[in-house]
Amino acid sequence: MKLRDVPVRTLSRGALCLGALLASASLLAQVRIPAQVQKALKAQADAGTWSESASTVNGITGSGNGANQPALPQVAALNGFLLSFNNGDHKLRHIGVLADGRFTRFAYADRNGDDPFRARAGWTTFTRGIAGEVSAVGGGKFRIELPTPRPEGHVLVLRGFEFRRADGTDANLRNISVKLDGALNIAEVSLTDDQGLDFRGLERTLGAAGASAAAGVPLPGLVELAHADLARVAARNIPQMVGRYRAYRVTVQYAWIPRALVQQEGTLAGGTGDLGAITPPTPVHALQGFEFTFDNSDHHLLTLAVNADERGKRVFAFQDNNRDDPLRWTVTYLTLNPELRR
Repeated sequence: MKLRDVPVRTLSRGALCLGALLASASLLAQVRIPAQVQKALKAQADAGTWSESASTVNGITGSGNGANQPALPQVAALNGFLLSFNNGDHKLRHIGVLADGRFTRFAYADRNGDDPFRARAGWTTFTRGIAGEVSAVGGGKFRIELPTPRPEGHVLVLRGFEFRRADGTDANLRNISVKLDGALNIAEVSLTDDQGLDFRGLERTLGAAGASAAAGVPLPGLVELAHADLARVAARNIPQMVGRYRAYRVTVQYAWIPRALVQQEGTLAGGTGDLGAITPPTPVHALQGFEFTFDNSDHHLLTLAVNADERGKRVFAFQDNNRDDPLRWTVTYLTLNPELRR
């Protein structure tokens, strides 16, 4: 159809519609979004979104995989975990919860690695951020520099961890910790026992610090030891001792996530009577660190749990076959912006 064949009334309606569109565009061009709102919208876009995943397994021995539902992206954070032997407490050689895409790699074993255990991990996943991993061989409590440069506008979260003593050995547990420090860009770790010494009688008379000094073996938290032998990591060669301490190999998985995702920081701390009745004041969406210490002596371990989801209840635990041992513990975490959950 040629233009001359179009009725005049049709052209008039078309002209009216075109005029209305031009007027609307003119009005939209005059609308200005305040700079503060634009900045907030850009920050939310840069932050991305977050979601959750979980993995549960029961009856495996030594180490094994649990399926993540759904699979994890590269950038994720632990929001809780549980490891518990099914047949009573044991000494410890290997313990870990590591992120591995479609799987969570769990480890919980003494020297034989033949005891069944159940395990659970809760994950928070992110569409933005930077993930990394570092390993070291050391003893006592020491710090590891993280190889990933600290990006501006990001915060550090724990993605996974693994401790391993030398094959063919195991020992009781006095203290275990993984703590991230974003300001220093480090991970501080510890896995210690009393190394055959009995502190219980000394501590009744001298206290923890005095007993440690008398025995010549510093307790975690009293002395910071900085032994990290990176050369042994590649060879997977774990010695019996590093300095005065029983040696171990540690792997720490971490991630830097946009600060715009974070609603607030949280801290939990307490002693023996608190673990069974913890209600975090805000949701624990991303762990940044934890530390547990038996105050009277080292012990076998039955269960280690941090904010684990057990039938809708959040569980914290650090115990052998009973709960009568004095202990102290801390957990640091982040609560995320619920509006950015996808």
